[in-house]
Amino acid sequence: MLEFQFASLTAFFEMAPHGVYVWPIYGLGLLVLGGLTFANVRQHRRAVSMIQRNLEREATHES
Repeated sequence: MLEFQFASLTAFFEMAPHGVYVWPIYGLGLLVLGGLTFANVRQHRRAVSMIQRNLEREATHES
């Protein structure tokens, strides 16, 4: 059975003396993952638009 290891929610966020090190790393990790997600979405949109332009160019070239 799961038991909460901290006396309170405040104790959880403080994590004794380690909270000052733990939470900034979580924030940094989320920032990096968010940046990577943003970069991938942006690159995907560019690739899709480039493919679409190439297909349109080929369609007009064949006509």
